[in-house]
Amino acid sequence: MIHSKYFILCLCLILQGCATPAWQSTNLQDYLQPYIGQSADHIEQNLNLRNIGFQTLKQPEKTNQHLIYTVLRPINIPVPMAQSYGDPSGSMGSSIRLGSVSTSQQSYDVNFYCHIIFKLDQQQIARSIRYEGKAC
Repeated sequence: MIHSKYFILCLCLILQGCATPAWQSTNLQDYLQPYIGQSADHIEQNLNLRNIGFQTLKQPEKTNQHLIYTVLRPINIPVPMAQSYGDPSGSMGSSIRLGSVSTSQQSYDVNFYCHIIFKLDQQQIARSIRYEGKAC
């Protein structure tokens, strides 16, 4: 009986995490595609991910071979609490009901990151885009 309670609790946590709004990576890929073939300076001057609803962590990082943007995807995961209903002294025992909690004290925040990496050639022209991280 105890194992099934933990199983239900874990299942609720997983389902709650899956219930968060989907990050629209397809739209992001379509939005970034025109920047292929552009210079790194042009991309830095014109690309503003905040304007399309993405939260960026900092200014893009630029090396000789890459231009890297870091996008932050914060997720608030509520912690379901087991609540007892019924009479525990009764012949049927008490029943357990899991409910999701909406207060900030009974939830936790998780930040997932996505690195959008423009691969640059020797002339600092973007030749491809690669995505790394759990939020991509």
